[in-house]
Order: sequence, then structure tokens, then C-alpha cells
Amino acid sequence: MDLPWYYHFERYYSMLGRERQGDFQKNLHRGREKTRKGDKEIRMAKKRDQLIQDITEKIRQGSLGEEGKLPSERELALQLGTSRNLLREALVALEYMGVLETRGREGIYLQEEEIPEFESHLDTVRLWPEHMLRDLLEMRSFLEVPAAGLAAERRTSEDLQKMYRCLENLERIEKEGEREPGEGASWDSLLHMVIVEAADNRLLSRVYEDFSAVMTKYIGQSRALAFSQGKWPSKILGQHEELVRAVEEKDSEKARSIVQNHIALARKRFGE
Repeated sequence: MDLPWYYHFERYYSMLGRERQGDFQKNLHRGREKTRKGDKEIRMAKKRDQLIQDITEKIRQGSLGEEGKLPSERELALQLGTSRNLLREALVALEYMGVLETRGREGIYLQEEEIPEFESHLDTVRLWPEHMLRDLLEMRSFLEVPAAGLAAERRTSEDLQKMYRCLENLERIEKEGEREPGEGASWDSLLHMVIVEAADNRLLSRVYEDFSAVMTKYIGQSRALAFSQGKWPSKILGQHEELVRAVEEKDSEKARSIVQNHIALARKRFGE
């Protein structure tokens, strides 16, 4: 006669010592938490996919926006009955699909007259996992914080000239606005690249170059929008000015601290 599975389990469990029973319970708890987390990610992915599909369908029907321009992020979230965090991920995915484009202060516009079928892009959309933003910001901390410290120790006068050129353009954009869509985000990215290069580590520069391309691919839209909204450009400019001064003064500890605060501000801004 075959005994039920729980009989064997209880017998095995009773043979364990107290310490091993405790370890068993901890592992069991971790397994349940991991399962819950995985289920949550699946649910969020389904919600994202559905939101992307809803947006593309409304665009196709002509019921979303006027003359190819979408409402603001806040208005769009209210219309669609969704959170702004989830909406941001959907908008980034649609930009990656080639459906949308950001035009600086003008807002978000349709990029294609013919909206592609959602299913044809579903696999690439799923390349945006739930924790992509978190992972990108963590990688920025791993790369940019120590790079800023090294740049303060090793920068040359030529490096400083490049940094101040970036600051001059960011200051102009803060006062006058962008001359073309995405200009602010471009100068922002260039300043960080110049600082990494000033660290005088070829391998680090190469890794950061590839990483910067990944950031542009996944959060290019959000980064560009940040330079066209409220007081955000002023906040960015202020931190960048402090960072360049710390590098110029060869204060490596202060440079690292400023970059850490800068990334923390980005994390707060993008809702991670």
C-alpha cells in the first residue's frame, strides 16, 4: 500500500535536528517569497502588455491626442486609469517600438503614421523587465561614483575645458530652453561621459560607453522629458556645477558624494 506524500515528508522532517528544521523552514519561506515575487512580476508584465495594447489601439482609432500629439503624462494616466510608473514603462516601450517620439518641451508625438501591430513587437517589449530602471541606476552607481573620484585625481586641463563646455550648454538650456528635442539629455550624457574619460581608465571608458547606449535605449524618452519639465533642469545644472568644481579642486571624496546624490535624485524623479 502506497503511503501519501505527506507521511514521508513528516517522517523526514521529524528526523531533522532542531537547527536543520530551522534551516528547512527558512528555505521554505524563501521559496514562497520568491514564488510570490515571480507571480507579481508576471502580473505586472501582463498589465504593461495590456496597457501598451490599449494605447496603440486608441492611437489607431484616433481617440488619443490631437494632431499626432499625446496628452501630458499626468492627463494620460488619468484617461487610462493607470499609475504613472506603469505608464512611463509603457511609453518607453512604445518609443522603442518606434511608435512615439519626444520633442523636448513640445511633448510626446506619434513617430509613425502606420501603427505597428502590437503582437509583432511583443517579444522586444518584454525586454523591458520590471526592475530595469532599478538595475540601470544601480549600474550608474557602480560605474560613475568611483569614476568621479578617479577623475578628480587624474583630470587634465583639457578634460576641464570639455566639462565647462557641457556646463555652458546646460546653463543655456536652463535659461532659454532646448533648441532641438533631446538637446538637454544629450549634453547631460556627454558631461558624464567626459567625467568617466577623465578617470583615465580605458577599460572603464569602454564599459561606460556601452552602458550609456543601453541607458539611451531604455530611458532616453524619460531623460529627455526631464529636461522639459518644471525646475528639473535647474536641479540638474546645480549638481553638475558642484561636481565639476569638485573635480577641478581634486576633491575625490566630494566628487563621489555628489554623484551619489545625483543618482539618488534621478531615482526619486523617475519613481524607482
